[in-house]
Amino acid sequence: MTLVDVGTGAVRATRSIAIDPGTLATSEPALARWLARAVGATVTSGSDAPTAANETAYAALLEGMDEEVTATLLRQSDPAGGDAAIGRALERYLAALTADPEAAPAEERLLVLAAESLERGDIGRQIRALEDLTLVRPRSWRAHYVLGKLRAEAGHVNEAIVALEHAHAVHPLSDPDLVRLAELYANAGASASAFGHLRRIAPTSQAYGPAQELAAIIALQRGDLEAGRVAFERAVAAGASGWELHASYGAALHARGENAGAIPHYEAALAANGPSIVRLNLARAVFETGDRERAGRELDTLLETETSGEVAGQARRLRFGIRHAGLEQALESAGRGAIEGDATRFAEARSAFEAALAAEPDLWEAHFGLGLLARHGGDAQTALASFAHVLELWPEHPDALHELGVALLMTDDVPQAVGALERAAALRPAEPAYLADAGFAQMRAGDLAAARERLEHARTLDAEDPITRAYLEELERVEAQMRV
Repeated sequence: MTLVDVGTGAVRATRSIAIDPGTLATSEPALARWLARAVGATVTSGSDAPTAANETAYAALLEGMDEEVTATLLRQSDPAGGDAAIGRALERYLAALTADPEAAPAEERLLVLAAESLERGDIGRQIRALEDLTLVRPRSWRAHYVLGKLRAEAGHVNEAIVALEHAHAVHPLSDPDLVRLAELYANAGASASAFGHLRRIAPTSQAYGPAQELAAIIALQRGDLEAGRVAFERAVAAGASGWELHASYGAALHARGENAGAIPHYEAALAANGPSIVRLNLARAVFETGDRERAGRELDTLLETETSGEVAGQARRLRFGIRHAGLEQALESAGRGAIEGDATRFAEARSAFEAALAAEPDLWEAHFGLGLLARHGGDAQTALASFAHVLELWPEHPDALHELGVALLMTDDVPQAVGALERAAALRPAEPAYLADAGFAQMRAGDLAAARERLEHARTLDAEDPITRAYLEELERVEAQMRV
């Protein structure tokens, strides 16, 4: 090693250090001690300890750091290459920890990469890396903690709870983290466990207000109005006033028929920037108090900004019923006739759907009904147009996707049909008919393994469904032909 004065180019000191086989990990501390002496620095006790206990761990640590440098260099010019380098870095850091579970720098780099992945959105492999890390270092509370954060971000609620509870057992979580853990328990339906954590947060804590707010929301959603009221008052007294709190209180009162009492809470939720669903519920409560005019105005306001989706669809239907009660009754009757496939009522149903659209052109139910009538009549193209219009008004509507897929099968557009029916089945996983039709589409596409998987699943949901049984019989016939 040579130490050079950058300003003058003069050599300040030189030193040679022999590195025997297996002693690479000790070379860095030896270099640090020489450098400190050369520049007159004071070396604190323990600062020159090896970063890894053995050469295998140390080499893997260096390789991981090299891969991070590669990722940085490639991030702009070759994103795929940069991502691959991050993956290799994770592998090398895990290799370092496997060789030396106490290699703190390797654990630190893993945790930093995992935290950064929350911003990048590529958390899947970091989750797997942290799962491996917790096996190597089961007492690392930070590993469990970051793993819990990543799992929660990925929507793996139960797994996130397990990781955060492990972290809490090793090192008590902060009060805000306890509130987050309680929220995960509430989302998993374990309200008793959620309340158990919330009760541990003292009134002097900065997190007391959010804790009481969450307690109120959970209690109100369970229908326990008294417990919800007590927690609500504590939350407000502690300065919490989020829209969720007022919306939940309003919904609880609304469900009990106390519409007049619900209205001010919905209004407070809107004042706290609550989403459009709050205004929809406000309109419902106002309508149920008999103020049809104000309910209509609230819906008009909502539909100025919400033009598609479930909330917009429900708002249009409510406004339609308020302003055209007679047409709404005819629409409901026509819808039942179209779904049941009663051909004797098709002409009357078509007239009702067209009258409804004349009053409310974006009423998805009427477009859906016309699509059903067209499909029953064998007019696949008209059915496709109607269901496509529904999906413009309400993207990802599972029933419209399903009917669109059936109509696509009628036109022999099997690839598009598979996509629509698979998406519908994913949105309605407990609906055996949707799974069965997705399986039939896969059979038409030639993917017999996927077809059997879906049809068998549909049969477990409803063993007596005649359509599923017919599809399975057809699948067995096709499989037999393939074996010949």
